[in-house]
Amino acid sequence: MIYKPYGNTGKMISALGMGCMRFKKEEYQNGNYESCAAIILRARELGINYFDTAPGYCDDKSEIICGEAFRQMKHEKPFYVSTKCSLRNAKNADEARKMIDQSLKRLNVDKINFYNMWSILNLDQYKEYLKKGGIYEGACKARDEGLIDHICFTTHMRGSDIAKVASDGVYEGVTLGYNAVNFAYRQEGVDAAHAAGLGVVTMNPLGGGIIPANPDYFSFLQHGNDSLTVSALKFIISQKAVTAAIPGYSSIEELEEDVKAVENLKEISNTDLKNLIANLSEELNALCTTCAYCDSCPEGIPIPQLLESYNYYILSKGDAGQVKSRLGMHWGVDGKLAAKCIECGQCEALCTQKLPIIERLKEIAAMFSE
Repeated sequence: MIYKPYGNTGKMISALGMGCMRFKKEEYQNGNYESCAAIILRARELGINYFDTAPGYCDDKSEIICGEAFRQMKHEKPFYVSTKCSLRNAKNADEARKMIDQSLKRLNVDKINFYNMWSILNLDQYKEYLKKGGIYEGACKARDEGLIDHICFTTHMRGSDIAKVASDGVYEGVTLGYNAVNFAYRQEGVDAAHAAGLGVVTMNPLGGGIIPANPDYFSFLQHGNDSLTVSALKFIISQKAVTAAIPGYSSIEELEEDVKAVENLKEISNTDLKNLIANLSEELNALCTTCAYCDSCPEGIPIPQLLESYNYYILSKGDAGQVKSRLGMHWGVDGKLAAKCIECGQCEALCTQKLPIIERLKEIAAMFSE
């Protein structure tokens, strides 16, 4: 395993971390967390020492699953845990402290190494976290008491806004959505955060599964005998500005495949990065990365599944059959549900990529009305 400095914190974390939000529901829903925890334990055996979780992940079971694994790891080599608190979890410092105490208990740890202001979508929200008596203040108090090491943030903002936050010097690290689908959109933020001394962790490194599912479209990423998945990860973690990538895993087999990405890793050159950018198209930047922040439709429309399936309409250059197949065979979702949209705009306000969700739902509805 390769380890990189997490910004200026003095901590060295594995270039391949683990996001703890992809555990199989059928394996944790009955309170049997052992098989899920086994993935974390295997990751630690393979050298991974950075584990990212949050309240709410896996039906609010992720922190508990992590805690089961961490309980067994306490006497082994050091590891680092990252968790979060959002404006949906807490409105002030006191409520933030309750969330911190809850996470500490669930995680079976005495200290949270990286505590994140969760999902800052714009600069107004950035200011909301920092207001007097707000969540950031609560985290600072916990840090002063030795319950938190470093205060960081996660975001889906565009690169220039990430650069603005990084330059303010408030946070010690950032976790952001970054992959071959959207990296041109966020490269400025990645580079600025690194230059400012922040650790840079990249989530959703495989574009919500879009990249491995479309090998022809993303063939420009592949190198040598590496699988497309490994190549996509190497592209990210071989960049000097990136500290780590954090894929999520549903099985030990998936984990062991991805660990290959840190074998014989070489830093990517600026020339190679520019060449990769040249291969991107407008369609690629328009793909939904399935972050699922739009998943709160008042009409109960399964927007993330519909938009993920719409990606295949884009990738196939307009084949509606691809959308219907994806919705039916992969998601088990009736595309006619798109017609329930009342155009309230709530989903578009939450969309981290500012995609035209309402228009896409109309298109999907039309596909299923034929």
